[in-house]
Amino acid sequence: MPYTILVAEDNEDYFTLYARHVERFFDQVTLIGAQHGGEALEKLQSGLIPNLILVDIKMPVMDGYEFLTRLRATEAWRYIPVIIWTGYTLSRAEVVRFYTAGANSVMSKHDSMKDIKAFCQYWFEMVQIP
Repeated sequence: MPYTILVAEDNEDYFTLYARHVERFFDQVTLIGAQHGGEALEKLQSGLIPNLILVDIKMPVMDGYEFLTRLRATEAWRYIPVIIWTGYTLSRAEVVRFYTAGANSVMSKHDSMKDIKAFCQYWFEMVQIP
């Protein structure tokens, strides 16, 4: 089955690393990149409905938290799974804040690529977009 992942990530090295591994793990996957949350919202407004959204926390223009709150406020996008992906160590309160705002998963960029594969696979199986 073909999958589309929208990746909001301002660091090109992380995007490339993620893309390389995800394309190796899944046969039919299309990655759509955005440099910040505002650009990611523009892609959604243009009609993109991805199977999964991967969002960095700290980005210019619009950070991951603001993106997430705007995404969840829009009915058409409310149920798209969102993985918050960060290179920072988050406090328990920060993690709870993201889950409360509607994140489906919160993970570290330092987790292994096998963990990322497992998270993606889980959400691909849990949410089927017609």
